[in-house]
Amino acid sequence: MSDHDPAAAGLPEDLYLTHTIDVPGHGTLAGEIDLRDDFSAFLGHVPLRGKRVLDACALSGFTSFAMEALGAEVVSYDRAEGRHWDLVPFCDGAPPSHLVPLLDAHQARIARAYRLCHAALGSRAERVEGDLCAIPEAIGPVDLALVGALAHVRDPFRALHGTLRLVQETALVTGTLPRRRWFDPGRLVEEHWPGGGRHGPFWRERLADRRSDAPLAFLPRSGQGNPFAAWWQIPPRTIVRWLHVIGFCETRIAYHRRPLAGRMRTLYAVVGRRTQANHAAL
Repeated sequence: MSDHDPAAAGLPEDLYLTHTIDVPGHGTLAGEIDLRDDFSAFLGHVPLRGKRVLDACALSGFTSFAMEALGAEVVSYDRAEGRHWDLVPFCDGAPPSHLVPLLDAHQARIARAYRLCHAALGSRAERVEGDLCAIPEAIGPVDLALVGALAHVRDPFRALHGTLRLVQETALVTGTLPRRRWFDPGRLVEEHWPGGGRHGPFWRERLADRRSDAPLAFLPRSGQGNPFAAWWQIPPRTIVRWLHVIGFCETRIAYHRRPLAGRMRTLYAVVGRRTQANHAAL
């Protein structure tokens, strides 16, 4: 069977790929997002070999399997059934009795895609399902956590705090840079760790008002009625402030450009080093 002919592979129709992925026996399976080109840049060039990594929003598995290919031991975590999303409760929208079964069915399709890719790739990643804000301690300590879905949860700081309580070394939070009106791209400045020293070609874009916190935008608007829409636009400086509060006080921001939904967008990766213990009980 050709690795370049998905149709010949007989891919089941009840699967949903969130990320494009190359799968032995199935070829290239198209998803919503394609991160295959320079995946290391998406991760801010953080070294993964020999690290135990928590992929806090594994979805159909591309990020987990790509990190595993870079030498990491991966725990793939995702919300059980359809609880990956916090639905936006529009007062004039469809009732939960209609939406929740659809969401559960959609999440089940994503989980089936993960299992198919896991088997075809011979992955050793462990999959765990549950609440993003209550990741079980039974997973055990991890060196690094990848967090990439904060814009889609109602309380993103609570989710970040809960996710990072198992992390011993590094937090890696990814997102999409707000559109141009949110910041001033007038000049680019090389990013350094505190204390000096350059760590690769990382850049940060100058926000319009450097004296204040970056704005956190609430996205749902009455009349849109899409309960699956993102809740927030979260700029990277906001993530930096959150990481400092949680105990990751050495941070840097890496950027790269990538087409998303047919348009070029700037993606960011905020990398934080743990410097203080996490007060997980609070």
